[in-house]
Amino acid sequence: MVWQSFHHPDISWPVVRRRAGLEFMELLDLTALFLCKGGWGVLNRSCYPSNAAYRTASSRLQKQGLVVWRNKGGATPQLRLTETGRELMPAYFHAEKLWNRPWNKLWYLLVYDVPEVDRKYRNVLRQVLKRKRMGCLQQSVWITSEDIRPDFDDLSTVASIGAFAYLFESRTVLGLSNNRVVEDAWNFERLRGIQEHYCSIMEKNIEQLRSRNHSRDEIAELLRMSLDAYHAAMTEDPLLPRELHPKDYLGQQVQILNQTLFSEIDRQTGVLHPG
Repeated sequence: MVWQSFHHPDISWPVVRRRAGLEFMELLDLTALFLCKGGWGVLNRSCYPSNAAYRTASSRLQKQGLVVWRNKGGATPQLRLTETGRELMPAYFHAEKLWNRPWNKLWYLLVYDVPEVDRKYRNVLRQVLKRKRMGCLQQSVWITSEDIRPDFDDLSTVASIGAFAYLFESRTVLGLSNNRVVEDAWNFERLRGIQEHYCSIMEKNIEQLRSRNHSRDEIAELLRMSLDAYHAAMTEDPLLPRELHPKDYLGQQVQILNQTLFSEIDRQTGVLHPG
């Protein structure tokens, strides 16, 4: 095998890659290899076991308005994300925007008490909070630096969350420093281990990529492996504003290496471009 494979004992690949449609969107957004003769076929084969599987995924996304066809006279089909599709991309694909956002110096704490009889509701609520990248201070106390009042209002209107939960706005959390709040609410020690491993693997793959020209099959393999690794490195990142980053935070280094990889492939092949 040419490339260093990303493997980390704390990462569950079925969880990281459970949304095949999302993966397809990311490949569309991050690569122009689809648009190149030869490259389309190689990457298509690496993504889906059959043409039927590809057509099913493509049709499903088109029906959701996530991708559109734009044929421009060439034999190779061209696919692009619609604005709706881009909005559904994971937040870490525009991490810089979130890191650079100003913070109003307020914490938003969601406290809930869902009865055991409504355990399914409680479990779904936890998943919603995780997807909002909120940190868990305690089992039923979640915190974020983002103003989630609009989300709370929507959940109150649609899902009656107001019957189980309260949303507090605070400048401090029991007098704790902001750094301590961040450390207690999010597991940055675990995140650093994963991101540190990503950086080590990606540096080796970039070095290998620069060592010689590679075949399209090798490039396609690298794309898939790198996308999986990027998922693993960023999916648990809360993407906090810069002033809340721990001193040893590696999220920005992950971004730099990800961009460097795509730039190097573009330099070497001239057919691949960052999203």
